[in-house]
Amino acid sequence: MFDWRKVSSDPTNRQATLGLDGFLRSITRVEETSRLDMVLDFCRGQEVLDIGAGEHDVSFYSEDSWEHGRIARVAKRTVAAELMPELCKHYIAKGFDFRCVDATSDVDLGDRFDRVFIGDVIEHVNDPVALLNFAKRHLRPNGRILVTTPNPFAPRFRQHRRQRSTRYVMANLEHTRWVSISNMHEIVWRAELEMVALHWPLMKRPKQGLARAWAIFGKKLLVAVAPLEDVFAEYAFELAMPAEKRSAASVEAEAAGAE
Repeated sequence: MFDWRKVSSDPTNRQATLGLDGFLRSITRVEETSRLDMVLDFCRGQEVLDIGAGEHDVSFYSEDSWEHGRIARVAKRTVAAELMPELCKHYIAKGFDFRCVDATSDVDLGDRFDRVFIGDVIEHVNDPVALLNFAKRHLRPNGRILVTTPNPFAPRFRQHRRQRSTRYVMANLEHTRWVSISNMHEIVWRAELEMVALHWPLMKRPKQGLARAWAIFGKKLLVAVAPLEDVFAEYAFELAMPAEKRSAASVEAEAAGAE
């Protein structure tokens, strides 16, 4: 992580800003994959906690396309943390392991996971640092957290204003905030985590054959001439425990293996 406070006490300082930009460039990953495949690869073969898996309403449920269902098919084990009791009841009846819990609370589920996925949730909550603290509490030392959230600078939101004839740019009306890259860096720092990768999948949905080749080619052309935030509609942040905790966990694991 980049500590801008070591550069200046002024959070608008030019050198501090350039330093953060350099750090973010170093962890940027433009990838020839889709958003869905990125999430599934992150979870594949792992024990996964999926926060906010209920997706607002049971009408979003589909055995073929529901995101948590897709994750459950590739993960070693999945647990969902969901705030709304009616959603928990619905999905438990479908055979999924749902825990009805506020993922910004101090609750401990008594379980630890290799992966925590927080898909388009952080923009809904009252306290994003508490959300990451909840995720961290349930993460194994060498685990990873993946957080996705809409990119507030994406052209589509200004397009929505024109299409809907609103005076102001409107987001999902349940959102409490936009989370830009610099915002997220500060939230992660306050949660005492590390941002280890910033993912940009070149496709929104999986494609095959010629359609896939053309989609990737077209997106690469856009990326070559435009800033990433003008091209992609969503951020995907990969987070980890601080390096010293990961190192300590590796030493303990090696010692346990030697016994």
